[in-house]
Amino acid sequence: MIAQPERVAEIEPPSIAAVDDASCTTQVDRVMAMTHLPCSAHVALIGHHTLPSMLALLKHGCGAVRCLRPGAPSPDREIADLAWIVDVRGDDELDEALHAARVRLTQRGRVVVEGAGCAGLAAIGDRATAAGLHFVSFDHVANRVVLAIQPRLALAA
Repeated sequence: MIAQPERVAEIEPPSIAAVDDASCTTQVDRVMAMTHLPCSAHVALIGHHTLPSMLALLKHGCGAVRCLRPGAPSPDREIADLAWIVDVRGDDELDEALHAARVRLTQRGRVVVEGAGCAGLAAIGDRATAAGLHFVSFDHVANRVVLAIQPRLALAA
């Protein structure tokens, strides 16, 4: 008996990779809209499980995407317009990720922290301030926080 390819294709469930790809594309679109950055932005992805987001950013048209892991050595200080912290495990990794993001950001760059609702907004605020960052916005639906470099205040003469 010879199986016909059309019938075999009908029996197989839809690919999970295709669903994840669409989800990552939607996330990238939303993050880029929240940060008001151009499609050609340079991005540093910080955390674990960054490959799907990296591929979605490249498909989106980002000029460069660098993946970093908290705690892993990274001798470069490549400048980024966006530092996207996608999956950190614990407070120590969050501190390392915020520091890595801060040293790579341009003056008008943005940091996006995923899962901000889980880590606690107050805790992220304290850690962001310690890293020289401040809140720009918060996405309640996706539990994302957008941070930027703290502006320097001019001293009156």
